[in-house]
Amino acid sequence: MPQNIPSGSLSTAPDSKGLNVRPDLLPESFFFLEKGKAFSQSPAEKFGANGTVFRTTSKVSLSGTGKIYTICQGQVFLQPCGTDATKVNAILKPFNQPIKGLAIKYIVYRGLNRSNFFDSNLIIKDGTGVTGFVDVIRKEFKGLYNMLGITVPQFTAQHIGFPVGNSQLETDLIDDYFLKISKVEVTGGNATEQPKKAFELPMIPRGTHLGNATGSVGIDIVLNEGDYTVANDPNPFQLNLAFARSADHVLDQAIGNTSFKKKLIRETATQFLDIAAFYGLHTQGKGKIHMSDNSVRQTVEEIGNQISGFKTADTTYLYIQGSRQRSYNFYGNQNLEGSTHNIKIGQTTTNLSLEQFEAGWPVKELVAQPSLVVQLTTDNNDAAAMYVKQGVLQDTPNEDYFIRGKNLLQGTANGVDTNFTKPITFRLDKTSAGKTVASFIQLIYEGKTVKITSETPGPNPGDPAVSTTYDLKDIDDIFGLINVTPKIQSKGGSELVYVIDQNLLLIDFENKAGGKDIATVTTKKVEDLIMKNDTDSLKRVTYETLLNNIRQNVGAFFESRAAYQDNSNSGTVSYSDKRNNFYQPETPYYFQTEVYNDSNGTSITGLSLHVADGTLPSKKVLGITEDENNVFINLIGNQINNAKFYFKNELLNENDAYTSIDGVKYKKYSLAIVGENQSGGLVLITPTNKVYVTTTDDMVFASEEYSKWIPLFVSSVDNNIYEKIKS
Repeated sequence: MPQNIPSGSLSTAPDSKGLNVRPDLLPESFFFLEKGKAFSQSPAEKFGANGTVFRTTSKVSLSGTGKIYTICQGQVFLQPCGTDATKVNAILKPFNQPIKGLAIKYIVYRGLNRSNFFDSNLIIKDGTGVTGFVDVIRKEFKGLYNMLGITVPQFTAQHIGFPVGNSQLETDLIDDYFLKISKVEVTGGNATEQPKKAFELPMIPRGTHLGNATGSVGIDIVLNEGDYTVANDPNPFQLNLAFARSADHVLDQAIGNTSFKKKLIRETATQFLDIAAFYGLHTQGKGKIHMSDNSVRQTVEEIGNQISGFKTADTTYLYIQGSRQRSYNFYGNQNLEGSTHNIKIGQTTTNLSLEQFEAGWPVKELVAQPSLVVQLTTDNNDAAAMYVKQGVLQDTPNEDYFIRGKNLLQGTANGVDTNFTKPITFRLDKTSAGKTVASFIQLIYEGKTVKITSETPGPNPGDPAVSTTYDLKDIDDIFGLINVTPKIQSKGGSELVYVIDQNLLLIDFENKAGGKDIATVTTKKVEDLIMKNDTDSLKRVTYETLLNNIRQNVGAFFESRAAYQDNSNSGTVSYSDKRNNFYQPETPYYFQTEVYNDSNGTSITGLSLHVADGTLPSKKVLGITEDENNVFINLIGNQINNAKFYFKNELLNENDAYTSIDGVKYKKYSLAIVGENQSGGLVLITPTNKVYVTTTDDMVFASEEYSKWIPLFVSSVDNNIYEKIKS
C-alpha cells in the first residue's frame, strides 16, 4: 500500500520542487496497561544490550494485579510461560498495523495469569467476570458450530493454541500455528479436529481486555521480515515455540558455536523493537494512544509522561540497514582503512565522535540525546544513497526522505573528509522539561560498493587458482528468496502461494534524461505453471520487485515513471483449472513479447515490461523455469546463506549490449549465486551448466524457456486492449 503520500507535516518546509516532504505516520494503538496503573522498571529488566546478551523482553513491575490490553487488532495464540504453571504467554499477530511503514510480526505478552483464560482442566472460562478476550472467543466458538449445525464440543485451551499433551514441539515455528489451515471432521453430528490445528485463531479488536498480570509483565515486539522459512538457516535463533514460551527472553551470543553464528545472533537484535520506543513514535505524525477509560494520549507531553515508567523512556535507537539487507558494516566494508571506525555520531555537527557502529550489537542506544547527527562512510560512488524509513530529518536537504548526490556526498573543497557523507541531522521530540521521548531511527544506506572475489581453477593441472574481483551491481542485490518455503498454506489445489521479503531495498531506474530515479522496494517470489499445449505444462519461478516509494527526476521533455505502489503482503492467488494460469504482473503492468535472432540466427523470445497508462515501469522482474531455479537451490545447499542472484554480462563490459540481426539491442547474462559462506564471507558460485537470461529493457530478465511459451501480446497502451490482454 502507499507509504509516502506527500503531506509535509513531519518535514522541514518543502521547497519549490516539492522536496523534503514526509507523510503523516498516523500511529494509533492501545496502551497495554490499564489507565492509572503505575509500573516501574529496573535496569536489569529494560530492553537492549548488556554485554554478550541482548534483552528483547521489556519487563515491568506492577503493584499487585493489573489489566492487560491488546495493543492493536489481531489474532491471539496462547502458550505456557516458562515453568510457571500459574502464568501463560499470549502472542498477538497484528491484523491492522498500528504505525504506517512499521511492519510488526508479533507482539508477545509474557506472564499473564493463567486463571483468567482456563481452569485446571484446561476448559476455557465461561459465565460472568471473564475477560473481554474470553468473551469474544466464546461467542466465536459457539457461533462456528451453530453455523455448521453440529454439536458444540467442549471449548478447551488447545483451541487457542495452548498445548495439550505432547501435541506441540518447542522447535515448531510460531508461523506454523498462525498460518495453518484448520480441519474439522464430522462423524455422526460430532466434530473432531487435528490437535495442532484445532481452531482458526480468533481475531481480537484493539483495546480488548486480554487478561491480568500480577507482579510483573513482559512485552516483546518482533518486526516482520516475511512469512517464509529459509532452507538450512544457520541462525541459532528461530521464532519458534521455545521463544514463545520464554518467561523473559534474551539473545545470547554464547549459544552460537562459531563466530559467524554469534554474528547472526547479534544481527537478530535488529528484528526487535523496544515497547517504549514504539509508543514514543506516536509523537510523530498525529499519533494517538488509546487508554482503558476511553481517553487518548496525543501530545508529546502526554505520551512522554505515559511511558515515563520505562528505564528507556528517553532512549533513541538507531538501526542502519546496509548492503544486502544486512546491518551497517556486516561485511566490514564500511570501515575506514586500517581502522574499525565507521561512523561519526553526536548531538550537533560540531561535536561528533568517531566510533564503531556495530560494537557489541548492531542497534545503537542513545540515552537522553536531545538531537542526533550522523555521518557514515562512503566511497563516493554515483549510486550511493540513503533512505530514512523511520525518523524526522531536520535541516537536511532530501528528496521525500531519499538522500543522495549533492545532498549526501561531500565535495572536495576546504579539505573536508570525503570518506564520510555530509552530516545528517534528526529531530528528536522532547517534553516541556527537555526530556527526550523514546523513539527509533531506521535508515537504509548503501554508501560503499561491495566487492567480491571469485576463484576459479588455473588453466592447467597444478596451476594456482585465478582470483577475479567483481563489484556487486544494483541488480545483484535484488533477487533473493531462492531457497525459501512460504509459510502461508494453500487451501486447495486451485491456489498459487507467493512469498514476500518485507525488508526494503534501494534500487535505481535509468530515466530518459540519462539520470537515475531512486526507489525503495520489497521483493516477491511466485511459482506458476504455464501450458505448452493441451497436455504439456511447464513449472516456472518469477521474482519481482514491489514498489514502496520512489523519487524521480521529472522534466517537461521526458516520460515520468509509474508511482503505483504494490501490495506487499504474502498470500495466495486463486485460479481456475479451465484456463491457462501463468504468472502475469498485476494491473497496471503487462508483458510484451518480441521474437528476434542473435548473431548465430538462434531465435530469442524477449520480454519487456509496460504500463497501461504509458508511463515508465517502476518494477524489475526475473523469470526462469523451476528446473533452472533448482540448479541454484542445489548450488546453495546447506553451505550458502542469504543467497541472491548475480548477473554476469557475457560481454567484457557490464554496460555493453548485443545487437541482433533484426536490429534489437539486448543484454545477455549468465546467472550465478552470491551469498555468505559458513565463515560469513561473501562468495560467488557459478553452475557448471550456465543458465542464461536476456533483457531488452533492463526491467525484465528472462530465460528463453520461461519466455517462449507466453502468448504473443500486441503492443499497445490502450486500456481496452490492455484489459483484453489481462483477461
